[in-house]
Amino acid sequence: MEQDRAGDGFALVADIPIEEVRTAAATVVLQGHGTDRQEYRLELHFDIPVDAKTRKVLGELMSQADVRLSRRAAAPASRERP
Repeated sequence: MEQDRAGDGFALVADIPIEEVRTAAATVVLQGHGTDRQEYRLELHFDIPVDAKTRKVLGELMSQADVRLSRRAAAPASRERP
């Protein structure tokens, strides 16, 4: 996977190779163990139902994916002086 870009304001939380994919009418669930050995689950919910053929294709594509989860670094709290 592509490395984090320096200075983009995001910190890497986990790299997760996808081990299991489950699909439903409007949901795709991805599960895997991160490089930190913790188990992760990502649920994608769609506003519209997804037909069976599309779910199958999404499942096949997602089963070959890795997920890189990042979050924006917390801004330092400002201190007010009395």
